[in-house]
This record gives sequence, C-alpha cells and structure tokens, in this order.
Amino acid sequence: MRRPAGRGELKAWAREELKGIQNLLLPSFSADFAKLDEEGIRLDVEHSVAHGFVSTHCATEAGLSFAEARRFVEIAVDAARGRLLVSATAIFDTVDRTVEFIRVLGEIGCDLVLIGYPPGYYPRDSDEVARVSETMCAAADLGVVLYPNFKYNFSRLQRGPFPLDVLARAVRLPNVVGVLNAVIEPGFVSECFEACSEHALVQCPWERWFPLAVTKYGQQWAGPGAYELFQSPGRRHVVDYFTQLLRGERELAMRTYWQLTPVRLTFEKQFMATQMLGTYHWSQQKYYQWLGGGNGGYTRQPTMRLLQHDMDEARDAMRAIGLEPSTADEEFFVGRSLYARGHRPY
Repeated sequence: MRRPAGRGELKAWAREELKGIQNLLLPSFSADFAKLDEEGIRLDVEHSVAHGFVSTHCATEAGLSFAEARRFVEIAVDAARGRLLVSATAIFDTVDRTVEFIRVLGEIGCDLVLIGYPPGYYPRDSDEVARVSETMCAAADLGVVLYPNFKYNFSRLQRGPFPLDVLARAVRLPNVVGVLNAVIEPGFVSECFEACSEHALVQCPWERWFPLAVTKYGQQWAGPGAYELFQSPGRRHVVDYFTQLLRGERELAMRTYWQLTPVRLTFEKQFMATQMLGTYHWSQQKYYQWLGGGNGGYTRQPTMRLLQHDMDEARDAMRAIGLEPSTADEEFFVGRSLYARGHRPY
C-alpha cells in the first residue's frame, strides 16, 4: 500500500487507501501471561490478510503495559509488511501518556491512530476537550481517527452523547482522516456524517448500518470489529457485501445482508450487553476470531468470563450461514499457536 508523503497528504491518502473492512487485532500471551506471544500475533495478522481486510487495528488497551503496547504494534507492523494498513488505539491512564504513545506510533511506522480519552479524564467544558484533542492530533505525522463514544461521560457537557462541535473543529486538522462513530444513536449518527464528512471519512462499524451509511452518506470503510464471526478466508461475506455496496450493487449486497441474519442477531445479543457498559469482552471477540481460524487465547485479567452456552451459540450461528467453525474449545483457551507447541489449559 502507498504511504503518504507528509501530513498535508494524509486526507487524500486516506480517501484513496482506506476503502473496505478493518478488523480487530487482539494481543496473544504466553502460557503464563507474563509476556506477548509473538507467534500468535503474527498468526492473527496473516489471518487478517487472508480475510481480505484493508486494515487491522491493534487493541492496545486489552491488558497491556505501555512497553508491551509498543511491542504489540511493532510486531503487527512487521508482520503486515505493507499488505494491509495497521492502526492502533491510543487511550492510556493520563492524557500525557496517551500523547506519548501517539508519538511512539509515529516512530514505529503505524499508519493510523484511534484517539480516545483516559477513564479518569473529567473536562470542564467542550472547549477543553477540543484543546486536548488538538494536542493529541499534533503529536505525530500519521492519520488520526477520532472516536466519539458515550463512555467518556461527555454528555454532561452539552446535548447528545459527544460534543459535536469538538468533532467539527477537529476534522479540519490536516492529519485527521476519519471519525469512528461508536454511538448507537440514529440522531447522532446523522449529525456526525453531516457535520464531518466534508473533511474526514466518517463511518459506523456496525454491519447492520452499512446499507444506509454507504448508500446515503458515502461511508467507504468500517471497523474495527471481530468480523471474522461473519465470514472465513474462503467466504468473505462482510468484505464482499461492503464492496458490493461501494460499487452500487445494492441488490446483490442485500442478499448477503439477509443471509447474515443468524450471526448478526447472535453478535448483537452478546456484544451489546458489554459494550453498553463502556467496555468490551475482549476474550469473547478473540473466540469469534478463533472460530474462523484465528489464534484465540484468553486476554489478561481483568477480563470477563466466556461461558459455554455463549460459545455454542456463536458456533451455531456460523453454521447457520454455511461456515465451518473450529470446534476444539480446549485449543481456544491457550491459543492456537501455543496449543500446537504442546500447551494445554490448566
């Protein structure tokens, strides 16, 4: 993939290169959880390439120290070798630490950064949010994706789940290339597209929204998400469906949309229960990816428990759309790469 020549070219570069589906890359760990499992991470990058994703996004907030987060992204960049874009989240315990990590991402060759706000961040007004956002964006010459989300508790600052004026101001910065709208609110989705699309690529990551967002608002990329639950390398349902919408092949795309209903309903039932708490069930998303051939393996504590009835439900949903999921759950709990090296669950 072509790399931008400088900060001034980032917006044009993103409109050219960032077309398609972006999956989620979660860290894999050694059997004792003391360090990263590089082999498992590289397996997942190869799996991302095989699925036809345009980009993979490193979930650096899933149980990693600052140094481990850096190494995780370094491994992903090296494994990708330009075959797909690499993105990463920058949300650490303080704003200063978040800014420092953005600088690190620029140094190690990451393509995109998704910026968010620390859990303890408590701004007095939306002007303060805008100033902090601009500081983050200025930290490195790489493409920035804004991340409006209800979980920051910014609804107290003005109407709506996230200050729209902050977004409208930030998208004009030269290296802000996208807006990942993580607010499940039709009114805000509409306002976000209308306020920001002239200056950045706005998107909704939910597969159910693609027909509206692509055809009515011009969305050209989506994610990150554990879209592997919906497809396999040989049957790229979501990738193909999104591409068909981009090409204007709506009738063909809608056939796939309805075909995916069993998985859509299962995913939304399981995923939304935790997402509405402002967090994510990382191990569950790794399970989705493992079902389709990814590495799997649990993430570090604190993490939520994965229950057998949820695992069975996800597997059955994949079968209902004609996919053949992995079945040896024992392998998932240590990860495919460690299992192949003889490791077993305790």
